[in-house]
Amino acid sequence: MRLKLLPSALAAACLLPAFAQNPSAVLQITREVVKEGHSSIHEKTDTDFPQILRKSKFSYHVIALNSMSGANEVWFVFGYPSFEDVAKGGGEFDQQPLKGDFDLQDARDGEHRVSSRSMTAVYRKDLSYHPELAVLGKTRFLTIGSYRIKLGHEEDMMAGSKALYGAMDKASLQFPVLAYQVIAGVPDGLYLFIEPMESLKTLDEAPARDRALIGAMGAENFSRFNKGTGDVFTTMETDLFAVNPQLSYMSKETEDADPDFWRPKPSAKPAPESHQKEKKTH
Repeated sequence: MRLKLLPSALAAACLLPAFAQNPSAVLQITREVVKEGHSSIHEKTDTDFPQILRKSKFSYHVIALNSMSGANEVWFVFGYPSFEDVAKGGGEFDQQPLKGDFDLQDARDGEHRVSSRSMTAVYRKDLSYHPELAVLGKTRFLTIGSYRIKLGHEEDMMAGSKALYGAMDKASLQFPVLAYQVIAGVPDGLYLFIEPMESLKTLDEAPARDRALIGAMGAENFSRFNKGTGDVFTTMETDLFAVNPQLSYMSKETEDADPDFWRPKPSAKPAPESHQKEKKTH
């Protein structure tokens, strides 16, 4: 698990208002590509990471996501209320014993990674849809759409989003979409559209949602809208992720939404084989 934090100079220059609840104003995302055949040992090694944060009482939280499509990746997503808090988090990581424990864990974890990459993203409320419906403690899966816009086409993207969300409202489609603009760590122009889900059943409902959307927008307008995306975006990709509670470090309030998921009880261990054989002889 690698972590890169923005320097305090950038934090001071780019303060954003804090959000009392989800969504976070700033995301620090580390993407780890796991070696083939190393998924189990990688996960076992990374379970030390949230324990290190708990022991140090780290002030911020991280949710871990396992990819269910695309490359074999684990995303560690830190949420911060502002860039000022990003700098504060970096200061905590520089303190012992957190720094030493983290460096040791990172060295062990590095043996099981192909590569890792860090990026920073800021919340775009103007491109989001019903963010108030997102409940982090109940989220089990997410789709993350990665859209890279062509230079100078942000206004076109915003106009398209407004038209799309208007049709979704008309069709009474109520689900959250959280939009983030990536500002560091990748080439310019990348936007992330995150759809949290409590169950994969949501994907079963996708065809019906599409039909309702087409009906609200009109078939001709919908076709023109789809064709227009080629003029706005250079690439579009959607990936599916599962929340990994074992590698996450969440607030008590978040975990209390579903303690059986976030704090599962250890399974009962079977009786030792010798003891089982002994019982059979009586």
